[in-house]
Amino acid sequence: MPTLITSYFAASPVAGDTSTLSTPSFTPSAGEVIVVKAATWDTSVTSGTPSGGSQTYTRYATGPTTGFFCYSTIFAATVTGSPGSMSVTLSAPSATSYHSMTVERWSSAQLAATPATNSVISGNGVASTTITTTAANSVITWVDTDDRSNTTVGRAYLSGATEDGLADGSGSTNSVHYYAYQSAATAGSQTMGMSTPNNQIWSIIGIEILDMQVITNVPATVWLLSA
Repeated sequence: MPTLITSYFAASPVAGDTSTLSTPSFTPSAGEVIVVKAATWDTSVTSGTPSGGSQTYTRYATGPTTGFFCYSTIFAATVTGSPGSMSVTLSAPSATSYHSMTVERWSSAQLAATPATNSVISGNGVASTTITTTAANSVITWVDTDDRSNTTVGRAYLSGATEDGLADGSGSTNSVHYYAYQSAATAGSQTMGMSTPNNQIWSIIGIEILDMQVITNVPATVWLLSA
C-alpha cells in the first residue's frame, strides 16, 4: 500500500489575499508521487497551479465551477530525475480569496494513466460521496470544502480517513477546507467524506493512488537451446 512520507499544509490569511503558497524545502526520491490538493472560498475564484523541482504536475480532479460552493482541485506528479532540494509552490489564485493547499509525498505508489475519481462532487447536508477504486491496497486522497463555514469543533471523518490539513475560516464565515486520505484495501466502491458537521454546503473531490505492486506481469519466456 502507498506510504505517506509527509504532508505540508499552507493557507492564506483567513480574510483572503492573492498570496502564493509554498512548502518547506525537501529532497524527494525518484518515483515518489507528489499530490497537490488546493481550494478557495468560491467557485468564481480558481486556485493557482503548482510548480517545483522541474516536475510535471497534472490536474486530475476539479470541484464545481459554478454555484454557491467552494472551488477545489487536485494535481499530482511522479518524480523523475534527481531534482535535489526543492519545494512546491502554488501560484496566486485568480482573485482575492481565502485559499489553502496540502501537498503530500507518497512512496511505494504510482498513478494510473487516468486515476479513479468520484462523479458526485457537491451537495447540501452530510458531506459524503463514493469513489470506485480499481485495485486492492490503494489510497484515496481527497479534499472536502464547506461553503457554509460550519464550526470545525467535533469534526468526524468517514471510513477512518486521516486529516492532513485544515483551513478553518469558520470564525469569519470564509469557508472551511478539510484535507484527508484513507486506505482502500479492496477494489470497488469506497465512501469518503464527513459525518460531522452534517449540514455542509459541500464539495468533495478525490483520486486513487495505486500501490506500486499493481503492475502488469508479463510471463518470462524460457528458451531452451540445444547443441
